[in-house]
Amino acid sequence: MLHNILAFSARIQENRSRLGRYIGLSGTQYTILISIAHMENEEVGIIQIAEHIHLSGAFVTIEVNKLVEAGLVKKEVNPHDRRRILLHTTAKGRISLKKLTEIQVPVNDTIFRDITHEQMQQLRRILPLLLHGSNASLRLMDAPEPLEASPK
Repeated sequence: MLHNILAFSARIQENRSRLGRYIGLSGTQYTILISIAHMENEEVGIIQIAEHIHLSGAFVTIEVNKLVEAGLVKKEVNPHDRRRILLHTTAKGRISLKKLTEIQVPVNDTIFRDITHEQMQQLRRILPLLLHGSNASLRLMDAPEPLEASPK
């Protein structure tokens, strides 16, 4: 099972990278751009994006700055907390994402073609649980006294 999960993860990463390249971005930049677009109706900033895609705020900041330089994202001071910024896609960013749907929709449909709607809903419920457990396993291995490979 774990080997299948690893293989699936690698394929998803490669799909993400190729989708990003289709619009001139890295896979991570593509993921950040599309996340900003999907969450734009909320007040979305670096913290929300970092939490959403499970990456560090510092790394997301670096990648967002590249998207800003490319003219795909704009930053705005949060009127409710002037220490924070809000992120928005620009017209150029929205055009890039619209162009991407030409390939993204058939790609995603192909990835999930062999599972039913019910199985998709089960997967949506299970994946956060697995993510939570894998995060806990990393904390366990980072404990001050690391686990021994085998009991004495």
